Amino acid sequence: MNNLAPIALFVYARPDETAKTIESLSKNFLASESELYIFSDGPKGEKDNNKVSEVRALIKSIKTGFKKIKIIEREKNFGLANSIISGVTEVLSEYDKIIVMEEDLISSQNFLNFINDSLTKYEKYEKVFSVTGYTYQIQVPKFYLYDNYFTPRCESLGWGTWKDRWLKADWELKEFRNFLKNKEAVKNFNKVGCDLIGMLIKQQLGRLDSWAVRWCYTHFKHDAVCSYPTCSKIIHIGEGGFATHVKRQNKLLDTKLDFKNKKDFMLAEKVFFEKEILNQYQKFFKQNFIKKIKTKLLLLQFKISS
Repeated sequence: MNNLAPIALFVYARPDETAKTIESLSKNFLASESELYIFSDGPKGEKDNNKVSEVRALIKSIKTGFKKIKIIEREKNFGLANSIISGVTEVLSEYDKIIVMEEDLISSQNFLNFINDSLTKYEKYEKVFSVTGYTYQIQVPKFYLYDNYFTPRCESLGWGTWKDRWLKADWELKEFRNFLKNKEAVKNFNKVGCDLIGMLIKQQLGRLDSWAVRWCYTHFKHDAVCSYPTCSKIIHIGEGGFATHVKRQNKLLDTKLDFKNKKDFMLAEKVFFEKEILNQYQKFFKQNFIKKIKTKLLLLQFKISS
């Protein structure tokens, strides 16, 4: 396959998870033809020094498996959000597309095939802002023909995008106050996932540092979609310990890894929402009564602080 997207892998202080992520990635059919950029964030404090050093020793020991390996070690701690935003932007200053991985993801052997095929397929589809190799555990309708589906919500576990879409992101959320005043816009955004509005408010209150929720907001602002596989090429292993945002077992992330590892995919020729799949998908993000109350309280706090 020609013109493969470079891979940006973001690591911090989890040597065991990092080793598993790199091992599975190196076994991908297209790994030896792919360029790998590894961004190692600096330690937050002395307590993380040893683990960060372990990770850096590990990534420096990688000599084979990829077409080229470039390691970028941050002297200071950027934090996950700034690390990914700056790292992706840095790689996209040289390339037109990118595949993004974090240190806690196991990939199937055909993950790079699927992502690269998707990036090639939908490069000219302006409505598609990102593609991912991860999917939740959904039941695909019996007569569904394609190996992918679309939702208005993007995914942060093993994904890819293009330079022109990435540059449309407003990481400072300059229009967020006006957005909150538009009840119809907020209502439509909640259809993407009722959890997102609360996360965006926390972001603005300084209680959350997430690039992903802002990337989801970018999709919404531009009426864009993300392409997902019907069978996951990624599983998530990063819960607990040094995990940045996931501190307890999250059943929502459970899925099964693609074991068939086919290399040819039937990708949809046009962007559309398959109703049965979308209904299943949206159920994952429905909020119960208590969470709805917490979101309303967050909104009140934001209005008061403004």
